[in-house]
Amino acid sequence: MSRWRSLFLCGSIRRQIIVLTALPIIAVVVIASLIYSSESKTPYKSRVAIKIQTVMAQISAAPSPEIARAIMAATGATGLKVDLLTPQAAAAQLRPAQSLDCDLAEIGSELKTTLGAELRRRTTQSTTEDTIAVPFGDGAVLTFTPAARAPLPLLHPERFFFLPKVLVVVLPMLLLALYAGGVIIAPLTTFAREAQGLSPDEGPDRPFDEEGPREIRSLARALNDMRVRIREMIDGRTRMVRAISHDLRTPLTRLRMRAERTTDAGLRDAMLTDISRIDAMIEETLTYLQRDVATEAVQRVDLPSLLQTVCHDFANAGMPATYDGPDRLVFACKPQALVRAVTNLVDNGVKFAGAATVRLETQTEGGVRIEVVDLGPGIPEDLKAKVLEPFFKGDASRSAAGPRSFGPGGFGLGLSIVHEVAGAHGGTIELRDGKPQGLVVRLDLPRQAAAEAPGHTERWLRRADLAASPART
Repeated sequence: MSRWRSLFLCGSIRRQIIVLTALPIIAVVVIASLIYSSESKTPYKSRVAIKIQTVMAQISAAPSPEIARAIMAATGATGLKVDLLTPQAAAAQLRPAQSLDCDLAEIGSELKTTLGAELRRRTTQSTTEDTIAVPFGDGAVLTFTPAARAPLPLLHPERFFFLPKVLVVVLPMLLLALYAGGVIIAPLTTFAREAQGLSPDEGPDRPFDEEGPREIRSLARALNDMRVRIREMIDGRTRMVRAISHDLRTPLTRLRMRAERTTDAGLRDAMLTDISRIDAMIEETLTYLQRDVATEAVQRVDLPSLLQTVCHDFANAGMPATYDGPDRLVFACKPQALVRAVTNLVDNGVKFAGAATVRLETQTEGGVRIEVVDLGPGIPEDLKAKVLEPFFKGDASRSAAGPRSFGPGGFGLGLSIVHEVAGAHGGTIELRDGKPQGLVVRLDLPRQAAAEAPGHTERWLRRADLAASPART
């Protein structure tokens, strides 16, 4: 019972409206039909009464006793037994009926005025049964005994005599319930669709229309107020971090200047490394909080050229990074965000494995798959989901950059930024174990529509186009 209740309560509102509308109507119609079910038996009693009248007329008109007996025998074969009793037999066998059969009583009552029929209890040496006795002249009596009605099959039409009545009442109510459900659900469906497409940084402050019924207006107002509070919280967080970073950079600059004037070379290098690491952490945090990926336009680019540019930048810095994929492939993406994501992945690869490979494959329906492969220690299975969370570091020893890193260590935002970039493209990120070791970071990006400038059908990004882009985080 609880399972059905849970299914009902957790189902759609439209289904609940239809069920709650239809069930009471069906119950009322069925109960009323059963209470007044005598109408369902009328056809049977009328058929028997008409048959008795017809047989009486045929026997009365029979030219000879033989034909009359033949008529009675033929009638008996149809389920209506007919016997002709002499006055003596009628007096001996027929008595007033003691337990009335409802069907026979109504048939006898119907024939009483036309044929003088009476309901009688007939007793013979072998049987005792209720019968309809009709006077046949000179004291003789014709008895008519209908055969017992056989049980109706489960799907017999007479069992569903109430169905047309139910349909006549229920169908209009179901249509009305469907319409009412649509009217009620439409605003909720619109709210859900708009909420899924909203960005915390883009769009109006109050995107939900506050119109319609009072409850819908109240819900829209609450959603709009919640969106305003979320935006204020995000803006406040960003302002706070920017203010802190601004206040920190002033003393960091002074520390850098003092460190550079230090005569101890070892102490100077260690201090400059720590200062650079702190500055990189601040920059990484600001990049994550600015959410530039949400506002960047989608453009058509030469994706292999974009990925090769990232690999060449690492190779020029003395860190092996290779590209494996097609030489030319036009793809619509957010180029600066994608460069940032691939750069973070390659940086992790060269940091923890000494080298990384970027693979590019085409997928069905115009999508692409980008894989960054390294042969490092990998990530434990129980941490693969956690490392995508902001400010989470899988290994404290990796918080500091290795000698082959492209930049200082960060706050644990590298994979979080990659995750955000994949989501902004409508794609997914997956961390897989390499063979025989290492880590494979897979980005599956679907096809997107590009925002083309007037008069241009494509925009090709070459290495020169990306030189000035903020690829490092």
